[in-house]
Amino acid sequence: EKIQKGEGQFGETEAESAAIGYAVLRYLAEKCDLQNIEYSEFAKACGVYSKYDELIEVVRDIFLEPFYEYIDEALDDQRAMLNLLYRYKQRSKWFHRTRLWELSQSETKKSEKSLALDLYSYLYDQGIDFTIEPSSITGEIDLIAAQGSEDPLLVDTKIFDAVDRSKSYIRKGFNQIYTYTQQYNEPFGYLVIFKITDRDLRFSLSEQSRNIPVIIHNHKTIFLITIDIYPNPKPVSQRDPIKAIEISESEFVSTEENI
Repeated sequence: EKIQKGEGQFGETEAESAAIGYAVLRYLAEKCDLQNIEYSEFAKACGVYSKYDELIEVVRDIFLEPFYEYIDEALDDQRAMLNLLYRYKQRSKWFHRTRLWELSQSETKKSEKSLALDLYSYLYDQGIDFTIEPSSITGEIDLIAAQGSEDPLLVDTKIFDAVDRSKSYIRKGFNQIYTYTQQYNEPFGYLVIFKITDRDLRFSLSEQSRNIPVIIHNHKTIFLITIDIYPNPKPVSQRDPIKAIEISESEFVSTEENI
């Protein structure tokens, strides 16, 4: 409203500048007709800019670029983390399967914590700064990581054994990480699943990113990374036909109609 009145408004941080840019761009898209610049209140608020090209340049420099840079940086952080988790997945399967399998065979809570610590150790070696907090408001959060910013990055770990820790257990893990994204007001969350059974874990979802299953719900994006550490004793040629346990998107998020 101050900008419409001709008062300059500038953010003190990148996030504030991006928020101002978003608000102005939304206002322009919904309420202004830039083709009829002489009738635009926003054009008058910009000052002496009487030419269409000049106004567009002002909008681009002052409002669009800060918003774009902020979004681009956030997406780069998300892509970087996905790359690290993907490399950790391959590293675990190729070089550390036996060791991680042995860690998974201890008592349930202790085994998940041991596997989580292995993941944290890898991320730390890759230069990710993070803190491990013992608890949060609604439950235990495994990892809060910061990639050069104040925004926490949320990672949780679960074990999938197709028996006691099967579909309902993975759904519970998804609900936990989704709750954390709401609690910390973060757009991305990562659920890392260590598979310790010969049963395949298959997700039937509408979205995916670089072959990584992803669920987008209520403007939150949750990535599901499955790491197979089961040491199948049979040679590939002698193994039984593949048996899979499937979790559909509707099992993660069910939609209820208002009556």
